Amino acid sequence: MVNDVLALLRNIDPVTEGVKLADQGRRTVEALIVALENFGTTMDNLNQAAARVNRLLDDVEDPIRRIAGMADQAGSLINFLPTLAGKAVSNLVPKPASTTSPPPASATPGSTPTPGSTPTAS
Repeated sequence: MVNDVLALLRNIDPVTEGVKLADQGRRTVEALIVALENFGTTMDNLNQAAARVNRLLDDVEDPIRRIAGMADQAGSLINFLPTLAGKAVSNLVPKPASTTSPPPASATPGSTPTPGSTPTAS
C-alpha cells in the first residue's frame, strides 16, 4: 500500500501541475475580464437607452399634459351641453300670451278707441 502511494507520488510532477494550475487561473482571470467588459458595455447601452427615453418623455410629456387638459375641458363641455340644450329648447317654446292685448287690427293710426268699446277677436 505504501508502495502504491509512492508510485502515485512519483507519477505526479509538481512543476507540470503548477503550470496547469497557473494556466487555469490565467484563463479564469481572462474570462472574468471579458465578462466585466461585457457588463460595462451593457451598462453603457442601458445608460444610452435611459437617456433616449428621458429625452422622449421630455418631448412628449408636455403635449400629453395639454391634451389631457383639453380632454378635461371637453368633458366639462359635454356635461354642460344638456343644460345648454334645455335652455335653448325652453327659448323655442312659445311664450304665454301677455295680459295686455294689442290694439285691434282695424284701428287706424291716430284713432283712439272709444270708452266702453271692447276689441273684438278675429
